[in-house]
Amino acid sequence: MANIKFLNETDGAEFRMTHPKAERVLKDIDQWAQANDFEHVAFWRDPEDEHKLWVQLGDDRLNYWIHDSTFTEGKHETVEMQMDYARGAARRSAAGYGKFDK
Repeated sequence: MANIKFLNETDGAEFRMTHPKAERVLKDIDQWAQANDFEHVAFWRDPEDEHKLWVQLGDDRLNYWIHDSTFTEGKHETVEMQMDYARGAARRSAAGYGKFDK
């Protein structure tokens, strides 16, 4: 089972995604993380827009965010695709292209 966390960008405090529809999405993220060898996945709440959750895969914080409605509206059918995009952002960053993504 992957360690999935939600954190506030402003103070680093962890919060829980307790919306009833989020459970299925979190289960899909856990399965995705395990299949892609990520033990840790974090979502950081943007201080200027609380609906943006910036993705962190493992130790890498990415220039990629997921809207909180993915969780609050239970959009489990799209979350795998979004996590694949995040993994692509991680690969671009590791290859040195991250500086061009801003």
